[in-house]
Amino acid sequence: MAFRRIGNPSNLSRIIVCLLVAAVAAVACASADEAESRYEGLAVAPSQLRQIPQMALADTSGNDVHLAADTQGKVRLVYQLFTNCPDICGVQLAQLASVLARPGAPGNVAVLAVTVDPDRDTPEVLRSYLDQFSTDFVGLVPRSEEQLTDLQNALGSLASIKIFPETATTEHVHDDGEGAMTHDHGAYDMAHDGRVFAFAPNGYGYAQYPYPTRQSEFDHDLPILAGIEPDAPAEAGL
Repeated sequence: MAFRRIGNPSNLSRIIVCLLVAAVAAVACASADEAESRYEGLAVAPSQLRQIPQMALADTSGNDVHLAADTQGKVRLVYQLFTNCPDICGVQLAQLASVLARPGAPGNVAVLAVTVDPDRDTPEVLRSYLDQFSTDFVGLVPRSEEQLTDLQNALGSLASIKIFPETATTEHVHDDGEGAMTHDHGAYDMAHDGRVFAFAPNGYGYAQYPYPTRQSEFDHDLPILAGIEPDAPAEAGL
């Protein structure tokens, strides 16, 4: 299905932010009646706590990375992106790299960067893109659209969508000159959830960081999250 482009491509970041409003407001409203949060980021209400998804995605070397089991004992910062993103994705990644490089930043933090555009973001493309920010960032590529949907549902994330120009189709099929039909993907943009989903070492997601988030909020919250023991009950992070 082709989605009509909304306005000018340069306004894509505004589209993404607008799409986030409903999701962010829902969490914030749910938190309104709770006790004051210890986090400066967007705190998740106790009634809406989720655990890190129990699933494995392929990393940029083709190996399975189990989001929970392979990152035990760490704060997991799950961020969805695409390498053709004109602005927001790069800003978020640069900020995370800066935060984690600061003196005193906790060492048990893993950035799990999941592409929402696996058609164009091959493992090589994704790895090259992430290395511009940090070679420690873990690049993950969903193996199918269904797996990406399952991940987004487990996170409580908005679904990502492709936005096509009015004249574009999802695929172009042409003859390669030797009688075989080949496929290449048409030009499109992506709209996706711009939040960083933060899961403590015990696997619970206590805070989220929509765009834009001040660096000071990460500086304040990451040590708190990192100090939660892996075997701590959910209440320990509230």
